[in-house]
Amino acid sequence: MQINVEQCRENDMIKEVISKSGLPIKVIKILLRISDAIYINAINYNVTIGNNLFKILLISSKPHNKKGNFNTISLTNIFFRIKEMEKENNNIKTRVNVVNDMLQIQIKIMDG
Repeated sequence: MQINVEQCRENDMIKEVISKSGLPIKVIKILLRISDAIYINAINYNVTIGNNLFKILLISSKPHNKKGNFNTISLTNIFFRIKEMEKENNNIKTRVNVVNDMLQIQIKIMDG
């Protein structure tokens, strides 16, 4: 995933990517809630969407902005929000990978 630095700093740009994804409205609302949670918890991040797979690349915690350096409380808040989202929606499966010292959260939206 290529990091768009400007997108990482602008929550409105990320919301635009999500809103124009062509996903069902219910899914867009869920993804926007997660996006807001990440932004509120002061984490730099980037998103890509394709083939019913939503990838969130968590880059760093603000204000330090050092790649791979995260505030534990912020990450806990994000993971809790994602866990709750997955519990409430049977058609959503999540997975977390480490990519170049950053965390990539993959959210798969299943048909049905």
